[in-house]
Amino acid sequence: MKKLISLLVILAVFIGGSFVAYHYFYGGTAYYTKITTLGTRENEKDDESHDTTHYIYNQTAYNKDGESKQVVLSEFREKPLKLNAYLKLKVNPRKGVISWEEVSHNEVPKKAIKKIE
Repeated sequence: MKKLISLLVILAVFIGGSFVAYHYFYGGTAYYTKITTLGTRENEKDDESHDTTHYIYNQTAYNKDGESKQVVLSEFREKPLKLNAYLKLKVNPRKGVISWEEVSHNEVPKKAIKKIE
């Protein structure tokens, strides 16, 4: 019985630690922004000497409460992001923008949209 309880405690600590580590490194807060520029275009070569295009956007983003944050969105892509597109950003305090998705105007919280426009 003691072995079973010890095993369950160790398993619970491992699962709890994994959960905390995942949210520490990959979790983030949702922020919203609108693309109003074409970004800064940089051409680079990768390790295999292939040309790559890199767009960098310095944006002001707003959370659901309308609080602002300066973020840098860096994208490797052939074309710039669509102008006037609304983006939902996942911003990690340690890593910055870790993911984004395009959303419609209606999906942006009212306090954020008020600040964006």
